[in-house]
Amino acid sequence: MIPAHDMPGRLLGEAAEDFQQAADVDDLWARLHRHLAGFGVTALVYGAEAFADTGRTHDIMLTSFDGAYMDTKMSGGLYWCDEFVRAAKVETAPLLWSDTSRLDGISPAGKRSLDIDWAFGMTTGVTLPMRFNNGLGVSALGLCAAHLSWAEFDRIWWENSRAISGVVHAFDVRLREGYARDALPLAPRERECLLWLAVGLRPQQIAHRLGTHVKTVEKQIESARRKLNAATTIQAVSTALAYGLITL
Repeated sequence: MIPAHDMPGRLLGEAAEDFQQAADVDDLWARLHRHLAGFGVTALVYGAEAFADTGRTHDIMLTSFDGAYMDTKMSGGLYWCDEFVRAAKVETAPLLWSDTSRLDGISPAGKRSLDIDWAFGMTTGVTLPMRFNNGLGVSALGLCAAHLSWAEFDRIWWENSRAISGVVHAFDVRLREGYARDALPLAPRERECLLWLAVGLRPQQIAHRLGTHVKTVEKQIESARRKLNAATTIQAVSTALAYGLITL
């Protein structure tokens, strides 16, 4: 029998090894669900941003939450007003949804977002904030345990927080390092243009190097910027570097 104090390490090792076998993003996402199901987790939402202080939405977003729930939360930007989504951008400690002290003084939009949670029964769980790219990037995973009460899930969390956190962090690393190209599908020529921008070339110089027209290069750069949800070309280059889509 494995000693109790070794259980988190064993579970993390098993999950990390399993994640390495994933064939693609969908397979990796399914494997994460299987590893967390034993903790009462019924649905997940994951988001990652290369730069959390720019006000943009997630670069990568995955969810197994009910579609009607997500559509309602997204309506009018209410998902981004969710107190735990907001807190995950600025805090680093786990955020238990049972912590009602966080709801004191929330904005009217935050209150409407909370009302949707109650209407759909999405009120039990925890949000785990994470950081990457030397703190410039933020990712977070929301774990919903829809069939458990606050007390039931909180007990599971306090008994297994190390194991759950370890599995979630292993998933986060594997997704960004192994499947960012699948989640952020830039065309090869778009990546090439961003790479040349990263080393200091201008569009005219890139066009000359690639043997094409400058307007073609500009269109590819603009397409890459939109796909990366970046406000500027510089931000697009930085995002591509942060996720390993291009390498200097």
